[in-house]
Amino acid sequence: METNQPATDLIRPVKTTADADVLLRMMETFCRHFDYPFDASLRQSLIRAVLENPALGSLWLVGQDGQAVGYVALTYGFAFEFGGKTALVDELFMEEAHRGSGLGRRVLLGVQQLAGHLGVLTILLQTEKYNTRARQLYESLGFVDQDRHTLMWVKPI
Repeated sequence: METNQPATDLIRPVKTTADADVLLRMMETFCRHFDYPFDASLRQSLIRAVLENPALGSLWLVGQDGQAVGYVALTYGFAFEFGGKTALVDELFMEEAHRGSGLGRRVLLGVQQLAGHLGVLTILLQTEKYNTRARQLYESLGFVDQDRHTLMWVKPI
């Protein structure tokens, strides 16, 4: 049953080592789902970096009936164009059994509700071009296609 009630009661910050372990397992599932590369050691390091430096972002577990069933990773930036601090929904994941239930909608509403508390003025997100279902969800929550191309440079190793 889909609802427009936010999920601030369903998301909680990752704080403990046990939370980080649960998050890492779900990140692996997320990466495998989208056929993204997954390096457990690198991910552990990145999780630790965010937990040790909250200015980088925040990590949230999505819980239902006392069980973690998803997560949302926000990374923070700053943009003159958008008036200051921004958050990128870097990753949003729900376990397969919980997709299509309205939980993702509620989580994003919760993130929007928390924006002021986090000092965030603009929330950005990306989706794969083929993921029309996700795009419809995001647009129904007020996210607007910027009609831009995202270009990327990666420092050679």
